[in-house]
Amino acid sequence: MEKTIKLARYRSNGYIINYPNSNGNIKRYEWVGSKGSKVDIKPIPEEVVDWLLMTSVCFKKGELVVVEDSEEAKEVVENIGDIDEYKNNSHTKDEIIALLKGNINKMKKELGGITSDSEKRFILEIAREISDDIPGGKTKFLAEWLNIPQDVLFD
Repeated sequence: MEKTIKLARYRSNGYIINYPNSNGNIKRYEWVGSKGSKVDIKPIPEEVVDWLLMTSVCFKKGELVVVEDSEEAKEVVENIGDIDEYKNNSHTKDEIIALLKGNINKMKKELGGITSDSEKRFILEIAREISDDIPGGKTKFLAEWLNIPQDVLFD
């Protein structure tokens, strides 16, 4: 039986991989994205994960996240080129909500490490969902961080 590694899609929009297998055919893997607190997780053959490590930036940009539920999965994470960038760009919805509702200095520090535009859009999407729970100082910082005028941040 083929070994698999579970890959999660934390963001709400879909993600597709077109893997060219050894037969010359294209195998499609598709995540529909997370809905509410339900994360879209798919078991993917280990060879496909290795191919992704070598040919894409989907891990370091946080597009896909390795579910570390086995020794093989932990080894995959260790093989990601820039582990800090991977961790900075792969927050769950619950982590972002806690960040936005928590200490402003911690929020500034965490958000300062994010390099992926899609992770920033994901944070904005969640901030819009919980905008009533975000105080003015954090709203001002978010607007500056995202380079969006504060008066249209939650529109």
